[in-house]
Amino acid sequence: KTFLTLSDGTKIASPQFFKQGLNALRSAHKALSRKQFLSGGWFRAKRHLARSYKDIANRRRDWFWKTAKSLCEKYDTLVVETLNLDAMKRLWGRKVSDLAFGEFVLILKWQCHKYGKSLVQIDTWTPTTKVCHICSHQHTTLTLADRTWTCDCCHTHHDRDINAANVILKAGMPA
Repeated sequence: KTFLTLSDGTKIASPQFFKQGLNALRSAHKALSRKQFLSGGWFRAKRHLARSYKDIANRRRDWFWKTAKSLCEKYDTLVVETLNLDAMKRLWGRKVSDLAFGEFVLILKWQCHKYGKSLVQIDTWTPTTKVCHICSHQHTTLTLADRTWTCDCCHTHHDRDINAANVILKAGMPA
């Protein structure tokens, strides 16, 4: 639901730059398709379309750098889950591509190195969303639609994303 969820309960939403620039991209594509192939107008329209894509990528990258810098200034150790982005793209399509989480993790690694902070990546198959971070009981009946749930063992009510962030933090911290 959100781009990042931190273990302290902070949720960072993605500005969804591709979605914001979709109308400009559509009009640029439409303008390109109406031009005579290899004419001067076609080359101008093609350049305008490329500029539109570059603008979206630059705005996203700028937001990544600023977010990564603020996280590195605030925390000493950052723990992220290694995600199977190809499978997520097949399931959710353009929205996952717009998030560009792999690029964000690369920028976060660089910022952590620059500021002397540590970045830990945990395995993809570590159970994070179905485990209670308090009693470590694993719930197998949870679905993706369950955004909040109550643990059967310790009777604690959890927000799915915040609980997963706490489980990821616990898995990434040395014992």
